[in-house]
Amino acid sequence: NNVEMEFEWKEMLDVAVKAAKLAGAKIKETYVQDKNVSSVEDKTVDSIDLVTDTDKACEELIFGILKDSFPSHELLGEETSSAEGGYALSDAPTWIVDPIDGTTNFVHRNARVCVSIGFAVKKKAMLGVIYDPIIDELFTAYIGNGAYVNGQRLQVDNEPTQLDQVVVSTNIGYLRSELAINHMMGTITNLMKGNLRGLRMDGSACLQIVSVARGSTNCFYECGPHPWDVCAGAIILKEAGGFMCDLNGGEFDLCSRRYIFACSETVANLILKNVQTPLLFSGED
Repeated sequence: NNVEMEFEWKEMLDVAVKAAKLAGAKIKETYVQDKNVSSVEDKTVDSIDLVTDTDKACEELIFGILKDSFPSHELLGEETSSAEGGYALSDAPTWIVDPIDGTTNFVHRNARVCVSIGFAVKKKAMLGVIYDPIIDELFTAYIGNGAYVNGQRLQVDNEPTQLDQVVVSTNIGYLRSELAINHMMGTITNLMKGNLRGLRMDGSACLQIVSVARGSTNCFYECGPHPWDVCAGAIILKEAGGFMCDLNGGEFDLCSRRYIFACSETVANLILKNVQTPLLFSGED
């Protein structure tokens, strides 16, 4: 595959790790201080999706390092996209960054918080770094090289074949439309009626995806996240032997905002059978 040959993956990974660790140090420093130390604002007028000055500072820090090292690459980040009121992911080599995934956790001092730095070419995830600064866990992967946490190889737990063996995670995110609530609650109801073993909600898509990659859970699904919530996790899961698809059963697409990250296609299919009306997002009929 030509794309795989084109890039110095090891060098890129080193730079992304450096950026993630520096941003992580900033996050931890604020995290251990008084709750009121950083200003919090709503992203949009009627939204409960929060952004903090730490998010902005961390994105600037990460972008600065990536720009210095890879001036020809494009950058897509959660905070700049929010500030500019939208984003488009092109086929160009692009770093996709969530400076703090789990901002609501961060604001309330719940410990599920991380930095996510992904790299995509032709809208396909190729390299990922997810750093949890609170417990100092570093998840890394690039195409064809396996996935690791703190240097140890990651492998999904793909033994489950029925729902009563499966631990799933999702989130009741910030979507509050009647359609969204029906989708979220309907899917959970269906899974419970199917005797699902367990359901977890962590409020950090990135950490929930790597939880599947390491075998702690068997699936993460959600409608609503953006490419920066899933790009790094997608390649980490893929390299750990996992399976990904659209929540409507179609092929995985970084930009669809409807995702299933599973330990196997078997488990993805078990979840798909229980999904209540997946949501449509702007630009879809």
